[in-house]
Amino acid sequence: MHTTRTSFAVLAASALLLLAGCSGGTTAPADTADESAAATPAATAATTSAAAAPTTGQSKADACQIIISSFTDVTKASSEVSTSDPQAAVATFKTLADKVTADFAQITNADIAPAAQKASAQLSEYVSFLDGVVSDPSKMSGLSDQVTALQKSFTEAGTACQS
Repeated sequence: MHTTRTSFAVLAASALLLLAGCSGGTTAPADTADESAAATPAATAATTSAAAAPTTGQSKADACQIIISSFTDVTKASSEVSTSDPQAAVATFKTLADKVTADFAQITNADIAPAAQKASAQLSEYVSFLDGVVSDPSKMSGLSDQVTALQKSFTEAGTACQS
C-alpha cells in the first residue's frame, strides 16, 4: 500500500505545481516578491470588479484559487497518511475526495467548472480503486491506468486555469 500513498502524494504535489499558474497573483511564494507586488493590483481589481458586479459570475482567478487551496489541503493531508493501516489510509483518502468534491462544487466559472468537476470525479474514482485494492491486492495492476487518468484530469484543470 506504500506505493499507492506515494503515487497519490506525488500526483497531488504535481497538480499543485501545475495549478500554481492559475492563481492570478493572489498567492505567491515569498521569494517572488517583485512578481507578487506587480500582480497584486490586478488581483485587487479583479476582486473589486467581482464585488461591484456580482451578476457577472465567478472570476477565473477565484475559481482557480479554490482549486489551489483544495489541492494544498489534500497534499498536506495525504503526505501525513500512515500506510501501516491501509483501511485507515483509504478512509482518509475518501475524506479528502469528499473535501475536493465539496470545494469544487463552489466553482461556477464556466471556463473552469467542467475541468474541476472532471478532476473531482476522477479523484473519487481513484479512491474507489484504492478501496478495491485494499479488499483485493491483486487489483493493484490497474494503478498505472488510474494514476494516468487522474494526472490527465488534473492537467486539464491546470490548463484551464493557465489559459
